[in-house]
Amino acid sequence: MAELLARLHQLLEQSDDELLRGFFADLHVADVADCLEAMPEEERSRVLFLLPPRTVAEAIDLLEEAVRSDLLDGMPSDEVSKVLKELPADDAVDVLDEMDDDRADSVVEHLPPKQRAAVEMLRQFDEDTAGGIMNTDFVSVPATATAADAIARIRKLSEDRRLEVYYVYCVDEDGTLIGVVPSMRLLTAPAELPLEKLMLDELFTAHVEDDQEEVKNKFEKYDVVALPVTDADQAMLGVITHDDVLEVAEEEAEEDILHMAGTDAEEFASHSILRAASVRARWLLPCLIGTFAASMIAIYFEGHMDQKLFSLLIPFLIPIAAMGGNAGVQISTVIVRALATGDVMASKFKRAAYRELRIAAVLGIGAGIFSTCAVYFVVNNGVFSGHGEAGTGVPVGFSVFRLAMSVGIAMSVAIGLSGTLGLTLPYLFRRVGIDPAIATGPLITTANDAVSACVYLSIATALLV
Repeated sequence: MAELLARLHQLLEQSDDELLRGFFADLHVADVADCLEAMPEEERSRVLFLLPPRTVAEAIDLLEEAVRSDLLDGMPSDEVSKVLKELPADDAVDVLDEMDDDRADSVVEHLPPKQRAAVEMLRQFDEDTAGGIMNTDFVSVPATATAADAIARIRKLSEDRRLEVYYVYCVDEDGTLIGVVPSMRLLTAPAELPLEKLMLDELFTAHVEDDQEEVKNKFEKYDVVALPVTDADQAMLGVITHDDVLEVAEEEAEEDILHMAGTDAEEFASHSILRAASVRARWLLPCLIGTFAASMIAIYFEGHMDQKLFSLLIPFLIPIAAMGGNAGVQISTVIVRALATGDVMASKFKRAAYRELRIAAVLGIGAGIFSTCAVYFVVNNGVFSGHGEAGTGVPVGFSVFRLAMSVGIAMSVAIGLSGTLGLTLPYLFRRVGIDPAIATGPLITTANDAVSACVYLSIATALLV
């Protein structure tokens, strides 16, 4: 790629349009998109006018969202329409979804009537549903047709547009989906054989309102290369192919990772540093409030115990909060992953709770025992200055054993409570329609800081004061 960009840089300096046109003519469309992203912004528009419309359309579809938005913002609506008319309706809608409504409506008005109708139909569905990612180009034939009729239908449709045919869909006179026929069966079947004898025994479909993650899971579960999309009456509306699902899987994975990190895809929709900072701030502000809550809890307990004792307790709050947060993140990540992949365990809360809470209990008890021994050893060996009943660093009558027990018990309880939060929050978020991935990362660790502080200092107060 480095050599490719170096050659492109040379051609841009020479300002020879014919050489540039020849350079891009030999490239795959994905390489064209990479070159456009690497070019100076002022050169992109110039290069686009040198490329065939189909190449421009396919390359723009592959650009990073921020680059695509900047590029399309500088083009008149009718020029954008010329680009989009070269794309399938579902890809055109993906580009339109990145524009404001008025701008998108203006672009749609300039599309050819047939494509405009398909685009307007797709725009009524949420972009994260089966209806939002389906393609309206598919081959459907009456169930009474023969193999020869189906092949003739494929040929006729292919004359007008590019069509990838994995299945032929058999419908009745009302458009209700009855069955599917793999394209390979058509090629090897006698010409006059009825399609009903070629249909697969099982029919898998996606409802138009199904979430795209559920659609992805169906592809993995049933091992299909295309899935018909139907409405409540089983009328066929479109088809989702494996390449659509690959994009969904990448999008869902990216979304989950960003949510776990405390940000979202909106950050990458613009080159503005302030915009990116504002997106992250929306996530960090609640975390900042949560950490101050933990500090307020510590201040409250400080006023109710001896200052020397409090100074001994505070250093051990750090590992308790950290271990609790780590355990909570582990469990929440496992649950979010199971929910995203459609794991059977994730569909039943009791089964997941039975497994994960037992793991948290084992980890909590183990960490508690280790912490008890470590604190007893550390304090007894004079790590704290003035250690001992006669020293000045600890209060008179102070019990090292009780301090060690306080830390150990608090460690076990904190891990158990954090594990419970890590288990329940993803399910709760999914129930109320929020992405479960938000329950991991900064949220769970911040919540655990306040919980750990309260638990630890309460136990210490009970045992030492």
